[in-house]
Amino acid sequence: MFKRILSAFSGKKNVKSPAIVSDQTSELTPPTTQEELIVAYDAYGREMHITRGDWREKVFLPALQQKWDDAAGLYDTILSGLNDGFAADLMPAARRLVEIDDLPERCHVIQGIVLMKNGQLSDAEKTLRTGIEKAGATGTLLTNLAKVFAEAGDENRAEETLWQAILTDPNLENGLMWWATIQQERGGDAAYLSGLRAVAALPGSWRAQCCLARYHLEHQEIESARTLYCDVLAGGLFDGGALMMISGDLGNNGQIPLIVELVAPVYDEHKHDPMAGLNLLRAYQALGDAQEGEKLLTRMYSLSFTPIKQYLDEFAQTFQAMRKRAEEGIPVDPDTLKISTLVLTQPVWHYGLCKADWLFEQKGEDIDHVGFFALAKKREGDEGPESQREDEIGRLTRAIPLYFAEAAHYWSQYAARFYIQVAEGGGPVVSGEEADANALFDVVPPAMKFFVTGEIGCSGEDEQRQWQISLSLWNCTTRKKQAFESGQAPDAELGSLILNLEERLLAHIGQRREQPLDTLYLRPSTEAMKVYLTALGQTFMLTLIANEQVPASSMWGERAMLDWPLNMALHWPSAEVLKVMYISGLGKAFDYQSEVLAEYRERSLNLLREAKELNSPAIHLAPLVWKIFGMRDEFNAHRQNVSADASKAYREWLERVSAK
Repeated sequence: MFKRILSAFSGKKNVKSPAIVSDQTSELTPPTTQEELIVAYDAYGREMHITRGDWREKVFLPALQQKWDDAAGLYDTILSGLNDGFAADLMPAARRLVEIDDLPERCHVIQGIVLMKNGQLSDAEKTLRTGIEKAGATGTLLTNLAKVFAEAGDENRAEETLWQAILTDPNLENGLMWWATIQQERGGDAAYLSGLRAVAALPGSWRAQCCLARYHLEHQEIESARTLYCDVLAGGLFDGGALMMISGDLGNNGQIPLIVELVAPVYDEHKHDPMAGLNLLRAYQALGDAQEGEKLLTRMYSLSFTPIKQYLDEFAQTFQAMRKRAEEGIPVDPDTLKISTLVLTQPVWHYGLCKADWLFEQKGEDIDHVGFFALAKKREGDEGPESQREDEIGRLTRAIPLYFAEAAHYWSQYAARFYIQVAEGGGPVVSGEEADANALFDVVPPAMKFFVTGEIGCSGEDEQRQWQISLSLWNCTTRKKQAFESGQAPDAELGSLILNLEERLLAHIGQRREQPLDTLYLRPSTEAMKVYLTALGQTFMLTLIANEQVPASSMWGERAMLDWPLNMALHWPSAEVLKVMYISGLGKAFDYQSEVLAEYRERSLNLLREAKELNSPAIHLAPLVWKIFGMRDEFNAHRQNVSADASKAYREWLERVSAK
């Protein structure tokens, strides 16, 4: 019995979803084919799956050698290998750790476990006893010694040693749960509770109280559980994993409000298990408290802990949707709004880079212009102006002409301009009527040869949506409509429609270029166009906020906006524009003093490392990235060692970055 019970506590724990989690796991489920895959995370927090064989040969064994002289690193790698079932490969590494580690408890415990896993019980006992001679009879050493005796079939000696371990440290999870389960198998719930109460009476004990509280929760004795939890939390002796246990047990028993009441006031993301933070986020979601949820989310993101990033992103989307439902559109009186016209003279992702003119080819000043005005939204019924958060059709009224302006900039000889009306303190104006060309003829600059107006509409929902786009090309010389182009497409074919309309517009205005103005520019593919338009729309919003046209408080989904071009760049690594667009977003976030910017440091530096390996143009923006993340030494060293042939424009740019 003793050995069988022990086996139930010897497996690893692996949290697979952001649902409420506790320290109770099933260890008896037989492995499946899917579980033969190792889950890992890259430098950007993306989850990857690799076969055990490939992981062992290409990652795990090389990692052991890399950490051979690093005690802490070697210990972590051995522990990872045990969790992944590579005990047979760990004998030499465990011996090496004993040789180099200054922490005798740690190295002898891990060597003892490795030896046990390989069936060498006598040697395991020897190394654990050596550890006791060096470090004293700690709870961890004694618990593992008890495991050796249990594996050897000496149950009396195992139980005696286990109790000694509990007396030494009553809060060791494996030891306590092993002990409590033995009592339960011998005498049922009465013995189980009696055993836990005996441990709870020991000085410094708190885990036994939490186990008793779990029992009370499972039997709907809520106040008894609450009292025990309050005592534990008031004592302040619990470890980093205790709140995960408490919040998990409360959640699994339907006591969601108690998670917030008891755990939220004491949770410290820097000290406590991040899974407790996920449980708290789930509680805020269940209670509909997006405000407190987003506050905790910001704290959790700051950890830069890649295994939980995907779950944090899911919570961010959930809280954003909750706030969106709560803040419906509010009708406004157009006569009370102060509206101005904003003009962009460069592609929107050129902004935020401290005028990095040296990176992009510049067009002459005395050339003809072509302008693109924000599209109107086709009206449905008696729609009137209202103040509302950005939606997809609103974003496309801006993103589509932004893209056409970008296309004209790169594929024609014209100087492209983008025009949009912005309400002071409110954001971009979405009109229900196409702009009046006759009025625009009198306000566009003399160099304007053509401009484009239009409207966009949508019918249907979700994947059944049908988009309708109509465009009018106006000739400023004749003051007449030069051409009219339109098209419609289902949602899945919107990218193809945009590229087709681009081709028709460029054919009408003429002065085509055979090659793009900058060699780094590639026209988005049909597949990429829809997500590229989203990137342009989001980059434009960041531009408005950075230039104080829109208050930062009105922004939703800031992380999604900053992440978007980075995720695209990782998906399409040959698209240099996306890397530049990502860095421009960081520059804008720096300008409006974003509270989440620090979370992007490691991902940004990793992007620069990859850019350097690939000789990407984005590497030349490294000084700006260093400035954004406060890396003064790197920035100053670069500025002091600029090559003699560096252009004047580049040197002036460095000065602007320095003053940023």
